[in-house]
Formats: sequence, structure tokens, C-alpha cells
Amino acid sequence: MKKFIIILSLLLMSAGGAWAQAESTIPEGSTNANSKSVVSFKEVNYNFGKVAFGSDVSHTFNFKNVSKERINIREVVAACGCTTPKYSTDPIKPNRKGSILVKYDSKRVGHFTKTLSVLMSDQERITITIEGEILPETK
Repeated sequence: MKKFIIILSLLLMSAGGAWAQAESTIPEGSTNANSKSVVSFKEVNYNFGKVAFGSDVSHTFNFKNVSKERINIREVVAACGCTTPKYSTDPIKPNRKGSILVKYDSKRVGHFTKTLSVLMSDQERITITIEGEILPETK
């Protein structure tokens, strides 16, 4: 029984380690020997700071195809309906740039942190994050 528990524990730890490495949030210009990312983002986190109620809250995340193949964004999934991504599904050639426009509903007062999951054509999944604080409406 002890052997079974030890083997099961080792398998779970191995699976957890592999899953943790599946996410890629490597900014452009940084190096990581373990990363085989097909894209390099200029940034993966953006802070809007304090924003007026009802104002335009959007940011464009820019990236570059650093692979030798054409790639495309398969989908971008927002954590909730208050965050809306826009992106092109057209193929991006090697060494060319692409972008993802993210809008947040600024009629929700208070601090927010929202993540979006970007799935690339090669099944790579990258997490991008926006945050900020929507100030109360002034009358």
C-alpha cells in the first residue's frame, strides 16, 4: 500500500509540474532556456491605474511571431463578460507583429484584476492580465 501511495504521489507531482509549465507569460526581450514560445509579448500585464467611471478602458497587447512558421490566435477567452477581447485570426508570418485589444466595462466601480487566456495555433496558451480601479461616478 505504501508503494502505491508513493507512486501515486510522484505521478501527481510530475503531472502538476508539466501543467504549470504549459502557461507562458514571457515578455518580449526576456530569455528563458525552458521556453519554446512561438510569440514574444511586449508585456503580459497592464495596469490602468485609477480610471473615471464610464470612460474608455482599453489596452492593446502587442506581440511578435518569433517562430519560423506562420501562427495565428485560435481564441482569446476572458474570465468574465466584463472584459472583451478583439483580435485577428489571420495568420501572422515569422518576425511579424500581431495584437490583442482588450476592453473593460468601466461601469463597475472598484478594483479589478482580469485575466485572459490566449490560445495560439500551436496549442500554446498564454495568460495576459489587466487591472485597475474604476472610481465612483461623479454627479
